[in-house]
Amino acid sequence: MNSINLEKEPLGRLFAHTSKMHRDLFRRLAHNHGLEHGQPIALAVIAANEGISQRQLSDKLFITPASATSLLQKLERAGLVERRPDPNDLRAFCIYLTQKGRLVDQQMKIGLMEIENACFGNFSQHELDEFRRLLIKFHDNLYKILHG
Repeated sequence: MNSINLEKEPLGRLFAHTSKMHRDLFRRLAHNHGLEHGQPIALAVIAANEGISQRQLSDKLFITPASATSLLQKLERAGLVERRPDPNDLRAFCIYLTQKGRLVDQQMKIGLMEIENACFGNFSQHELDEFRRLLIKFHDNLYKILHG
């Protein structure tokens, strides 16, 4: 699509196409750091909640405990996280980033900031504020449609 055609595109299609391009950039960034689907956000959640339990992680990621187990096994095999016994419950484990995991999480955050700057660098503060306001309104409308 070029910019001439974009003016005439239905808003839904324009949003879907734009969202796909943004998602593709994110996936490329994740792939460049050896990460698969779901792993970047898991690293970010663990980084923000060192010592989180597997149950808490699954709740924060809105995934099943079984999916969290699979995700954590892959992250462990990649050397990005480690599970340590919970000192308060010896049947449970706490999840921590390894040094490699912290490095990859930091690199992802830097990459995401670069993507955001590339996407919005030529927006004025007023345009950013208005875009955010409209996107929240769009989000709220979709939420109402989905959840009543």
